[in-house]
Amino acid sequence: MSSLLIEYTQSTYPIHGFKIMVYSYIDNFNLWWNMLNPKWLNTFETLAETSSFTQTAERLFMTQPGVSQHIKKLEAELGEVLIYREGKQFELTQAGMMLMAFVAEQKQQQNDFLVRLKADSPHQGSIRIACSGTMAMTLYPLLLAHQKQHPDLSIHLEAAPAERIRHYLMENLIDIGISTQRIDHPSIMEKPLGEEDLSIVVPVTANIESNDYAGLIALGYINHPDGQHYADLVFTANFAAQYRGLESMKISGYVNQLAQILLPVSKGLGFTVLPTGVIDGFSAPKALACFALEKPISQTVYLAQKRHRALPQRYEPVIALIEQAIQ
Repeated sequence: MSSLLIEYTQSTYPIHGFKIMVYSYIDNFNLWWNMLNPKWLNTFETLAETSSFTQTAERLFMTQPGVSQHIKKLEAELGEVLIYREGKQFELTQAGMMLMAFVAEQKQQQNDFLVRLKADSPHQGSIRIACSGTMAMTLYPLLLAHQKQHPDLSIHLEAAPAERIRHYLMENLIDIGISTQRIDHPSIMEKPLGEEDLSIVVPVTANIESNDYAGLIALGYINHPDGQHYADLVFTANFAAQYRGLESMKISGYVNQLAQILLPVSKGLGFTVLPTGVIDGFSAPKALACFALEKPISQTVYLAQKRHRALPQRYEPVIALIEQAIQ
């Protein structure tokens, strides 16, 4: 059990059972408490408000000796005299006034917390999302337009690979994640939003037939954070006999910024595999071409969130925007 200290400028009082520290000089003090008996505090607060042991006893359905006992126990626990008695009259001591002010502050903080807890505006608060870089290019303009209409929203969007999205969700660092790779965890709920097509992107100057695997890999692969996953999907389906994994290919470069992945491809330095929609957002799409696939590949896009954690109302229109964009 932790110890309790009340510290003033000149003295220190050990008190058994909890830890509370008061630093007081003039009117400046800080107070920390843990486990003061709430019944005693309620009795003290009522007594301070009514200035009457009789009225306090009546209001709390207690006897006057019971009221006195609560005050004495509270004083003993704090090691301080809280009220100064003179005949049938009394007044709060400095310590009593400090405690009364602190009780009022705590009640106000509790009330403020309850108001915040119940508040659930559809147009106010933080939106925390993680998705692939490809998806971020599509979603961010839509989210900004939504925020423009509702400026009390705060949009937090992070482009991240699937494993990091999973980590963010599990650690409650985001509220929703959008990924083409299932998380498959009992605490996570996932629903499909739509399909995302994948393309092998080559320089427009490359003259390679659709079944020319050797000619394709001779260009060299421009790798990226999702490069292996995308390559495995496309090449396993279309070149199962020849494909031996990305490690068997010539790697011409690696880029971790989505906007730059297609730049070396446009310069004729290699090829890559990306969602088809990325090509339209590239600055020089005419320098690129899509390698013809015998078996076109698409992957399902999933929206993931904590199963037992209800999202605030502000997420409803945002999720609707995301669904519309993907479908």
